[in-house]
Amino acid sequence: MSKKEEYILELENITKIFPGVKALDDVSFKIKKGEVHALVGENGAGKSTLINIISGVFGPTQGSIKVDGKEEKITNPSKAFELGIGVVHQERNLIDTFDIAENICFMDISTGKNKMKDKKAMNQKAERAMERVGLDLKPWQGIEELTSGKKQMLEIARAMCMDSKVLLLDEPTASISLTEADMLLKTVKQLKEEGVSIIYISHKLEEIFEIADSITVIRDGKNIGETLSASSLNKDKLIELMVGRKFVTETYNNRDLSKEPVILEAKDISSKKNPIPKSFQLKKGEILGWYGLVGAGRTEYAREIIGIDPITNGSLLIKGSEVSIKSYEEAFQRYKLCYISENRKEEGLFLQHNITDNVGIIALDQICTKGGFISYRKQNEITESYKESLSIKAKDIFVETASLSGGNQQKICIAKGLCVNPEIMIIDEPTVGIDVNTKGEIHKLIYELSVQGISVIVISSDMGELVGIADRIIVFRDNEIKGELENSKDYESMSTKVMGSILL
Repeated sequence: MSKKEEYILELENITKIFPGVKALDDVSFKIKKGEVHALVGENGAGKSTLINIISGVFGPTQGSIKVDGKEEKITNPSKAFELGIGVVHQERNLIDTFDIAENICFMDISTGKNKMKDKKAMNQKAERAMERVGLDLKPWQGIEELTSGKKQMLEIARAMCMDSKVLLLDEPTASISLTEADMLLKTVKQLKEEGVSIIYISHKLEEIFEIADSITVIRDGKNIGETLSASSLNKDKLIELMVGRKFVTETYNNRDLSKEPVILEAKDISSKKNPIPKSFQLKKGEILGWYGLVGAGRTEYAREIIGIDPITNGSLLIKGSEVSIKSYEEAFQRYKLCYISENRKEEGLFLQHNITDNVGIIALDQICTKGGFISYRKQNEITESYKESLSIKAKDIFVETASLSGGNQQKICIAKGLCVNPEIMIIDEPTVGIDVNTKGEIHKLIYELSVQGISVIVISSDMGELVGIADRIIVFRDNEIKGELENSKDYESMSTKVMGSILL
């Protein structure tokens, strides 16, 4: 291979300016054929903006892109596909009303190459693409019942169906199970062996060190130094490059909660969707961790407690009195019990609205006058107070929520929950897709809420997260509670105990 052909993709001096914001500032890197190149940085560093430029969602303000040594203008996603650039974004881009084959062959359909007349040929093409990524599914199946992991693999299969020679993966394992993540990483390694070049974005640094050949660090929209060999770094050094300082993981000390009253208790509760009875207690000011892999039944159990899936058996007690919660509205308005969904983009936020609109919709009882009119002055005051107290990093409260990083979006979700002056908060996967620095901010915030007397249930598949902040940890598997453990704050010891509970 000549020097000119050595790099399959070259980005030179890429700058992107949005109104009032320089998202990228003179970013450059190159990727070789058959190389896994990791892009790392905090939320808001500019990684996804870079992916959008490479994939043709929008163009750079300045700079150039070369594919196979030739400068190209990637003006739209179709042009990117034409050049052999496939992309799997953080948000799913599958069509629920299409079957698997139609989703995989979507680009053929949308460009008119295949008008869905030859269904047999389409099915065969989809089968070949799925085989390439290790998926054993029928091409005529619907996709609605597929797991998040299988949907993610379908998106990769779709990119491979277009004979992509460069594959862009943006947080591909953020919302899938550990088993599915392992499968995805094996697929990445296999595609690399086939000569596919992969740009990989992830906050899970253990994945970066497992699969990456080279690493580019982006901070505040800029390259931090030159592209580095993955073998020349360790986790601590990489985090230091990402955040600009040495990073220390905070572990919060155990507290004596023995004299605190039980504020929430479930006694053998179950529902039609989840018939296995389960029990637990939550004390005032306690942080209770619910650990389990994706699909273990943690979120489903939370949905019973907050009234989304009605409890059919057992009893739920708040402050010692049995309650019957018929809706989530009743949960947070009457019982001061709030739930923050793991799916903040679809269930937690109005992404196309600004911060103050998102907060105001929950704080209507605080911002409406006696005549029923909204006091926008009061709404803005409340939003400003949360922006300051939760350290929401935004130009002002009128910024569109979609433009903010995942960590700041999560803080807005927490602000919305706090609007009801909750006594109990259930926070589902609080730091999924969030960088290490902002993760620490979220953990500190949860701890401070508990010190104020708010009882918090943290649902997480990140054992390190729960060991760091929880007072106790309940272990879930197959919709059952398999163990309840006092948190020793020792990761190795707790991991051993948790795995012992799961395997029982």
